[in-house]
Amino acid sequence: MARGAERLSLRERNKLRTRQEILDATLEVFNEDGFTGTSIDKIAELGGISKGTVYVYFPDGLNDIYRELYADITERLLKATKKARAETSDPAKRIVAMAEALLKLSEVPSFGRFYAVLSPELRPVLAPVVGQASKRFVTFIAADLEEALPGAASEEERMAMAELIVGSMREAARIVSETPNRNGSLVMALRRIVGAVTSETVR
Repeated sequence: MARGAERLSLRERNKLRTRQEILDATLEVFNEDGFTGTSIDKIAELGGISKGTVYVYFPDGLNDIYRELYADITERLLKATKKARAETSDPAKRIVAMAEALLKLSEVPSFGRFYAVLSPELRPVLAPVVGQASKRFVTFIAADLEEALPGAASEEERMAMAELIVGSMREAARIVSETPNRNGSLVMALRRIVGAVTSETVR
């Protein structure tokens, strides 16, 4: 019984490894050839597997792969964000820490370029998974603003400010995905924006 469980565990590990190899190969092809140049043929060739194997793991082909990649990157981002937020009790610093986590991830070409690209063709494919991180960011930031501006802004105003800050973060992430060396200056700019928002009474 124990030996059977061990064989099953090994098989499951092999399946997970193959699945991850397909995802890694997809990111590499995407990074080199972009959305229009990515294909199952190229992924299979780079991963050293058959096209049939790719479809076993991802029956809907590229659409399945893209959704899983996006969901995986989102999970990585939210995990890093949670850790960064836990390291400070200052609401303004928590907001900046979220931006830093996003831009640090965006610096990695295999993640940043994919995460930042939402072409008209790709948007419908990612509809089930896209926007989850942004929604969480808005919720977190609205709560931080409530703490930083007690009684100075209505819930609607806090949500609007949070949405605008998150929009700035996403644009900064797009820039960093293309020009990683701009990370520092963009974080500094976001720090100034957040500092201005959290230190002034909203009327």
